[in-house]
Amino acid sequence: MIRKRVFSTFIKSNNHPSKPQIEEIKQRLSNSKWVIKDDIVSTFPAKQLYITTQSLLDKGCPPFMESLLVNSTGKNINEVFKLGDKVPIGYSLAFCNPLSNEYELSTDGYDNYHAPVLDCNEYFQRRMWVSGSFLFNNNNPLKFGEPINFTETVDKVKILTRNEMILADYKRSFDNDKGNSIIEHRLLCYLNNVFKKLPEEPIIDETVPDESTSCKPSIVSSFRMSAITFNSHQIHYNPEYAKNIENYPKIVIEAPLLISLALQFWRNHNPTTPITSFKYKITSPTFVNDTIKINFKKMSSGKFRVWILKEDSSVCFESTIKI
Repeated sequence: MIRKRVFSTFIKSNNHPSKPQIEEIKQRLSNSKWVIKDDIVSTFPAKQLYITTQSLLDKGCPPFMESLLVNSTGKNINEVFKLGDKVPIGYSLAFCNPLSNEYELSTDGYDNYHAPVLDCNEYFQRRMWVSGSFLFNNNNPLKFGEPINFTETVDKVKILTRNEMILADYKRSFDNDKGNSIIEHRLLCYLNNVFKKLPEEPIIDETVPDESTSCKPSIVSSFRMSAITFNSHQIHYNPEYAKNIENYPKIVIEAPLLISLALQFWRNHNPTTPITSFKYKITSPTFVNDTIKINFKKMSSGKFRVWILKEDSSVCFESTIKI
């Protein structure tokens, strides 16, 4: 007899959590914390992230693997990321990601350690990564080859009973031997409904950018970013799950890929400009094989707007960089 392999021990609850259960969920999330100690900031995942974004942003980029051949005369990617160099903005996404085994994962494939679950019951049908921020300590930057200590906690929990929605704000702290280097926040939203496209007309953004570029992330782009960030959420690589379970029309582009594309595009034009903070919001889902347009515009002496447009010219990603 052939048995179907089930990786998750969790099940979706058909009932809404009671008030005592809501308080228990809130308490569990508020006390949730995990750490990684005595790790090293490697250049290798940074090279993988760079190749993933530059393959989309720079149509004329040279073959990266060819540059590694011993007789190559082109620019070697090893020269882009060297031990002792500062970790570029946003590249911390490639480090210190969850280490759940398959049985700890949700039925949607994503990590459940910070999710609204009790006794293996999941009190949500769908989750979305909706916004976040990075705060950079330029006096103590992360550098490749350095030891790193990492801590993640749930900073805030908000339960909207009427909307059947739970918001969890994750705080991710990256420290070296001298203290804190980066503080990242991620806001995840847990909902009790599947995706439904809103019927209203999209709001068109006609802002003229200082610079812009278009690209078309593929399912390979999405898979590669998922692999780099150890993100096994099925909406990013399993079309049957995305369509039949969560009602998306296609594979959804994951938040770290949008963040990385936005930051890498800005950095390509501002390679030596230090950033103090980056704040973003994902306003609507973006799908593989759709053309997106990445833009940035200087708004003041120390502030840039970076945004991404969908094919209908509506904004799907909005962010602010402060220098």
